[in-house]
Amino acid sequence: MSNMSEYHGTVFDEWSFKVWSDRSDWCCHCSKEKNKLVFDDQTKSTKCSQCGHVETYDDKVWRVMQAQRYALYQYMPGKYFFANLSTEEIFQKYLRELNHVDWSSWIMHDYLLARMRGDKVIQDKLVETAKLIVEKMSYDPKPWKTFFEKLDASDPEIFSQVPQTIYEFVEKKFQETTPNEDINLILEGYASTLASVYSYNRWKGDRAACWISSEIIKLCDTDEYSVEFYTELFECDPLLEGFQEDLVTGKKREINLKDSYIQWELNLADKFLQQSKALVAVQSAYEALTAKLGIHEIWPPTKTISFDANTVKKVCEIVNDSELFRFYDLATDLNSIDTAKACYYAKYFIDSVKKMLPNVTSIEQELAKSVAYIT
Repeated sequence: MSNMSEYHGTVFDEWSFKVWSDRSDWCCHCSKEKNKLVFDDQTKSTKCSQCGHVETYDDKVWRVMQAQRYALYQYMPGKYFFANLSTEEIFQKYLRELNHVDWSSWIMHDYLLARMRGDKVIQDKLVETAKLIVEKMSYDPKPWKTFFEKLDASDPEIFSQVPQTIYEFVEKKFQETTPNEDINLILEGYASTLASVYSYNRWKGDRAACWISSEIIKLCDTDEYSVEFYTELFECDPLLEGFQEDLVTGKKREINLKDSYIQWELNLADKFLQQSKALVAVQSAYEALTAKLGIHEIWPPTKTISFDANTVKKVCEIVNDSELFRFYDLATDLNSIDTAKACYYAKYFIDSVKKMLPNVTSIEQELAKSVAYIT
């Protein structure tokens, strides 16, 4: 793990949420600013680059934390493993660093990811790399020909090899680095963090990376609730609808990220209501409304909005609907004592939001109208 701090510096060259980051990388002592932490493997400590706060960890916690960070950044969903390498450099990886099976797994991963992205340049480079291997190692070319023919198959399930490859290497890293720890607990944390990766990639409009992240979570071998929870969560997202079939057929979907996010929250509101979960049903509908207003986004973390009485009341005032706040107040107040009544008012809250959404304009649009009128 001695190279983690060095790798960390590469990851966070841009530090304004232009790249994905996680709470474990931010200082929690700097008010609401998400300031970067510097990780020191020698002292097993982190130091804030702004306020200077130092946090030291014992061997066990540090080992687990660094293993999780390594797995996420080294095997980031949606990123090529052999990114920016020439055919000769990829060959050297085969010759000096990776065994045949591991190297072939990453060739398969990158080739299928390139298929997802329609990146013929990467696909052709990997085919040329295989030819270089055959030539320099005097291998039989037929197995390699068969290998790429399988990767080009018109089978939507072939793309499942991408998340499968990532998960196998992540699990192996956890087992090697933390042999005496509870692997299930570590995978639980990994699945939770992948949900954050999903949010970031959705914000960026990276449909492939979102699908890969969601599929890796399904593979996590943990007894906790998170895998089932996140699987249900992402299945409600219109962004992933028919993804594998679209890859095979070559269908290009025009997806409005904001509109589909709003629809995702409404889908979740309906689903949670069916499960008699009034509180989260109301929150999902509320976040659909605030997304339409332009005061809430799935990412970055600085653009999320609170779900409390004061904030909800202000939002209801913005849309000029005091009755909406009454439904919120009753649903949340009854949530812990009378589920049926809470769901009754939650349904009214959700239906009211759905009814008003077509007529809601963002705050920025309203301000622009005001400026134009004054001008």
